[in-house]
Amino acid sequence: MLFQLTAVHLGIVSLLIIISSYLIYSTACFLVDQMPAVQAENQSLFEEQLAVFLWWITPIFIAAAAIFHYFFTKKMIKPLHQLVHSANELKAGHYPPKMTTNSFREIDQLTLHVNELNDRLKQNEEARNKMLTDMAHELRTPLSNINGYLEAMRDGMIQGDHQLFHSLHNESERLIDMINQLQEMATWNEQSSPLLAKNSIDIKSVLDEVTTMFHLKMENEGIPFQSDILPMNVYFNKEGIQQAVTNLLDNAIRYYDGSSPVKLVGYKENDDYVILVTSPGPPIPEEERRWLFERFYRVDSSRSRQTGGTGLGLAIVKDIVVTHHQGKVDLISTNNIHTFKLNIPLNDSRG
Repeated sequence: MLFQLTAVHLGIVSLLIIISSYLIYSTACFLVDQMPAVQAENQSLFEEQLAVFLWWITPIFIAAAAIFHYFFTKKMIKPLHQLVHSANELKAGHYPPKMTTNSFREIDQLTLHVNELNDRLKQNEEARNKMLTDMAHELRTPLSNINGYLEAMRDGMIQGDHQLFHSLHNESERLIDMINQLQEMATWNEQSSPLLAKNSIDIKSVLDEVTTMFHLKMENEGIPFQSDILPMNVYFNKEGIQQAVTNLLDNAIRYYDGSSPVKLVGYKENDDYVILVTSPGPPIPEEERRWLFERFYRVDSSRSRQTGGTGLGLAIVKDIVVTHHQGKVDLISTNNIHTFKLNIPLNDSRG
């Protein structure tokens, strides 16, 4: 590519220099010819010397242009070669090292985007591998337990009793819960935002319905609860927002660790209606927070398995709020106090 560009541009530059030299020669000879004081012998000498001068200077300019163009183009194309190499490495399934360039702004921006894409693909690969590992463990553990109990009962090694059947029922409930969440995730993925039924509804009444379902559970587990919800008509899908807030409150109870109350707050902020769910829980490392809304991601896998988490709840929240309502999700975490923030547009002007 470098030699092709150099050859093409050199041909164009050479043609322009030759034409310019010829025009200079013709014009100079014509002007000298119009001067009455110039003798024919002097004019002939002038034309010969000018022709010799242009004969030598033209190739020098062409050679200088070729050298300058070669090194300038080589410097410009070098990052493009690096980009091609990185793209081939990514295509082959490898992750090349980050590239650094000092070229034109557009090439620098393209290099930055390729580096970001490379990092993102690498992170997605790691998250996918972790997801597959977690899925295999989540499915294998309850199935192994059920299969082991059933084999022991079949061989007459143990007898079924109330406690055993209760354990088997709990294991089957874990499987059913996981499958339900997988189906729920698939359902939200299949639905497209324009087809999702939205209406202008008083959001306080919807959030009150959700909190009513959790009051008894919180009272039984001794978890204090507070709510401060501003009534306001918002354009949204009722079932979707109910599901999102339900998942957040369920997480707040599941991972509750402390004495502070679980809080549900709703208020208007610019063109959005903001929903906050705050609760105490185990500290979340800063580098892990941006992955919380990814599928099957859990900060502490062993703790999540003990509490029955599947790592799908927050991913469903993200799909509902971001994909179907063009809103935003965020986590504000300070020590062991975590606040999940949902921004819901007040109308569908951004949809």
